[in-house]
Amino acid sequence: MHRCHLPLALLLTVATTTALLLAGRHQGFTRDEGYYFQAAEMHVAYYEEALAGFASGKPWTFVDRRVIDRWFSYNSEHPPLMKTLFGLSWRLLHRCRCPEERGLHPIAYLRRHRTLGLLSQGEAMRLPAAGLAGILVGAVYLLGARMFGRGAGLVAAALTILAPRHFFHAQLACFDAPIAAMMFLTTAAYYMAQTTGRRRWLVATGVLAGLSIATKHNAYFLPFVLLLHSLWARRHLLKAKDVPRWRAALRVVLAPWIGAMALLSVPVYLLTWPWLWHDTLRRFAAYVAFHLHHVHYNIEYLGQNYNRPPFPWHYVPVVTLLTTPVTTMVLALVGAVLGLAGLRRSWAQGKPDGAPGLLIALGVLWPMLLIARPGTPIFGAEKHWLPFMPFLALAAGFGYTRLWQWCSAAFALSPRQRQLLGGVLAGVLIVPPLLEVRRSHPYGLSHYNALAGGPQGGADLGMNRQFWGYAVRGLFPYLNRHAPPGAGIYWHDANLYQIQMSMKDGLLRRDLRDTGLEEPGVRASDMALVIHEKHFNKYEYWIWDAYGTTRPDEVLTHEGVPVVTLYSRR
Repeated sequence: MHRCHLPLALLLTVATTTALLLAGRHQGFTRDEGYYFQAAEMHVAYYEEALAGFASGKPWTFVDRRVIDRWFSYNSEHPPLMKTLFGLSWRLLHRCRCPEERGLHPIAYLRRHRTLGLLSQGEAMRLPAAGLAGILVGAVYLLGARMFGRGAGLVAAALTILAPRHFFHAQLACFDAPIAAMMFLTTAAYYMAQTTGRRRWLVATGVLAGLSIATKHNAYFLPFVLLLHSLWARRHLLKAKDVPRWRAALRVVLAPWIGAMALLSVPVYLLTWPWLWHDTLRRFAAYVAFHLHHVHYNIEYLGQNYNRPPFPWHYVPVVTLLTTPVTTMVLALVGAVLGLAGLRRSWAQGKPDGAPGLLIALGVLWPMLLIARPGTPIFGAEKHWLPFMPFLALAAGFGYTRLWQWCSAAFALSPRQRQLLGGVLAGVLIVPPLLEVRRSHPYGLSHYNALAGGPQGGADLGMNRQFWGYAVRGLFPYLNRHAPPGAGIYWHDANLYQIQMSMKDGLLRRDLRDTGLEEPGVRASDMALVIHEKHFNKYEYWIWDAYGTTRPDEVLTHEGVPVVTLYSRR
């Protein structure tokens, strides 16, 4: 990689991270974030206790089972890496939004709280995910520039994050955008190891593989995908005439990256997760069993509610088709068609070219095919196959390059005119996804693309409007102004932890009470929310019955589509 690309990749990383942090100030907290906030504080408390033990002459505190169990038993069904990063960021950077703390000088804040006080608590928790999304954009640029040229890298980097669903998930203290970044980084390191043969890329492949499985369980499937690509990319070794055929086949199968991944990934994984240091086999088996037998939550698809398998095989391609920006899909289709022709020539020639086209195709397809299995849970919609997005963007970047080259040749442009055309064409292709992201924010899960007819078209098609209860944030201003002092609120699908973080960050009045769950919570409340998903209809009937009215106080909409409705007891 030419050194001139690195400053631009760093600029893309910083710009993306900053944009996500700024956008996140208007993005509601989700249910899962509430649980991860709690786990993050516990993880960082473990490291604080371990360091305190080391300082006081008790270094064994670091491996003490009682200490580990105290801080890691909560939310142990998910790997620790991101929760630990959330906690460390929170510990170092958070700022309390209490009235008495506002305007406090950073140095004074540091002395009082032992934190830098640069970000609100929610922003500090979300920073690691936003940072990884930024690193992903920079990495896509670097790999795209290496494969197809600088223009392709820039377009691919932009289209990676300029997708409403990816942009939404990249703002959250969750695992979906981080695992997309981690698996792409692992794949990129593998590709560099294959094409350069340098030892540092082998080490990076093994370390990143360990960090990936410490982020989310999707990464367990990645080595098998890379093996398929490796067998194809190294097939030329079978034609070596100076070695026996069996030895040549062994060289194809036993690639150096496999050894690096086997030797480094497991130690890195275990080092990040103290929970597995004791009773390792039983705890790891429980972790695997949790995901093999994961509960099936509700999801609406084409007007039907699904909460148990079998799920329709076409769910994944249809949701992808209706949520991904049309410009990105068209460019990727152009890149795929032209890439197939190149793949066929590569097969005929048998040259060691690294097979970038096949790597991109596998990166797009395998996350989608994995979820398309009729028994795989689909409740998280596109977030479950989000790792496909950077590879789809790379295919789109290749399509852009071919389109630019064709236009330049057709009009016989000079080199300067070619550069001008490349810049104009890139801008024309990037602007529509940018506007779509702007249009979708902060209700990215309620947004659908032009093929669906926008959010209203998605609602008419019977597509899921949202999940995770994050949209209640849009009603906080109304509640802050109109809720009676100490009012009891029925928060519906928003959990206590996410509401507490909203209060800590000064977004919601602290005197408002949570009245609990289900119908008893409705009847004990003064004000009640209903979050609009198909399987939630009964809650609105309960509110009508308890309050004696069907007239709402406020209806939150996204482009005319009801998202959350608020009622008050008359």
